[in-house]
Amino acid sequence: MKKNALFTLGLLLSFSCNNADLTQYKVISTEAIPLQSETILFSKDSSSFFYDLKITEDYLLFLDSSTDTILQAYGNDNRMKLFSLKGRGDSALFKPQFTKSNLQKTKNGAQIIDNDLYSKMLVLKEGKILIRSSIISQNMINSFDYNITSREIYAVPTNGQSDYQFFSYNTTDDYYWVDADSIIKQKIGNIPAAYLSHLCVKEKADVVVSAMRFTNSVQFYDLKGKLKQVIKFGENTILPIKTGDGKSLDILNTPKCFIGICGTSKYVYCLYNGTSDFSSPSNILVFNWNGDHISTFQCNRGLRNIAVDEDNSFLIALSSRTDGGTDVLKYKLKL
Repeated sequence: MKKNALFTLGLLLSFSCNNADLTQYKVISTEAIPLQSETILFSKDSSSFFYDLKITEDYLLFLDSSTDTILQAYGNDNRMKLFSLKGRGDSALFKPQFTKSNLQKTKNGAQIIDNDLYSKMLVLKEGKILIRSSIISQNMINSFDYNITSREIYAVPTNGQSDYQFFSYNTTDDYYWVDADSIIKQKIGNIPAAYLSHLCVKEKADVVVSAMRFTNSVQFYDLKGKLKQVIKFGENTILPIKTGDGKSLDILNTPKCFIGICGTSKYVYCLYNGTSDFSSPSNILVFNWNGDHISTFQCNRGLRNIAVDEDNSFLIALSSRTDGGTDVLKYKLKL
């Protein structure tokens, strides 16, 4: 597949203390390839709201914030086969989110962080959902896009934290806060919510990918938090809109840039919208873990969240309907 051109903007010599080495800056074109072969697998009415998803070998897993069946597993016939009820305790799920990268992978397994407190390993086997639970920390702040490695937890604080991009955490060293790009910091200022991003980590590649929600920037770090590469989607820079006093983020009117992320062993997929009200069809930017741009896909509708199978052959997406329901979509991929 033809790659969109990458234009190097330059190498800068002055950075914050966390990013002392040279960082590569690039711009990628907004030219996109239409993503064809959309299939609506099934639809849910407004009584359900799927907010997260995961692909296993035999199931599609969804988390539903509006019903008691908070975890639902669908088979190849697009019918629900298994579910887990909402509840507290080791064998239930209360406020779950799928991790973006897994330390341990099984045929029909997934890892969940529940209520910012528990790591729960799920295995779907013999008509049951088996849950093994452990406490990650009594001290974890409210966060999203958890990534678990053999040594660290990486995540993004829900409400932002100063002008930091994300954090890594372990029980010995506590929190290590990672600086945003110094140029972006100069333009945004000290508005914590404006630095919210979506995070995906590949430990074996020594890479952390941070796709920013309120500006059109994707940043590649190493596991120690050193910024290696900053990629801008399009020639024009989109910046967060501030409130009248200039001290906080005008979330309603600010364009929502990167709104989701997922990764496989080969690629990382960044979901992009670019409007304040999610009214435009989505784009999906695909990179390898070295930061090379592979392709940009144009979808025919707006998407809320995505997951890709390990072979990079298909993509599952959540898309809102005008009646408040959700369509679960499947797209074929050719990379």
